[in-house]
Amino acid sequence: MAACKGTIDRRVDPDAPDSAGGTALQSQDIRTMADAMARDIKASGVLASAPAGERIAFHITEMVNESATSINKSIILTKLRTELFRAFQGRVQIIDRSADGLDAVRREREAKRAGAVTSKESQRGDVLGSDYVLKGRIQDLTKQAGNLKTAYYIVTFELTNLETSELMWTNDYETKFESEKSVISR
Repeated sequence: MAACKGTIDRRVDPDAPDSAGGTALQSQDIRTMADAMARDIKASGVLASAPAGERIAFHITEMVNESATSINKSIILTKLRTELFRAFQGRVQIIDRSADGLDAVRREREAKRAGAVTSKESQRGDVLGSDYVLKGRIQDLTKQAGNLKTAYYIVTFELTNLETSELMWTNDYETKFESEKSVISR
């Protein structure tokens, strides 16, 4: 009879602890991390140090996952980019360096120059270069003893000057999980 009850679906707060449990990064970690990193980068002042009348340009590059857990790195970088965009409100240039983004620019430029689509002369120019690159790394340390598993995650972000290679800003997001599973449910 229990199988006939059907599926229970409900909307939950993305900042609520994940009732499914486990020892992987959860939605509230991604949201908290993106918010904290955006606020910290803004507070550092690095991206606000452009000469008068200019804006600093940066792009976010791939995140390296060195953890034992399969993690959707794109969701972390997308949320971070969104939070940075909101934090700086157009005072910096956030450049899309994704393969899809660069391919879209190339295709659109070719169509404009061939006359297949209209173009605005005022927007013609070179593809923007970046002053800085923001990169990330996910690492973990997991331990298991019997039915108890712990996982410590450290997600590190670094902002590097693309002219000098100087590391201009860095910060870590850390979290730790503990999970106990019944030997019967394995």
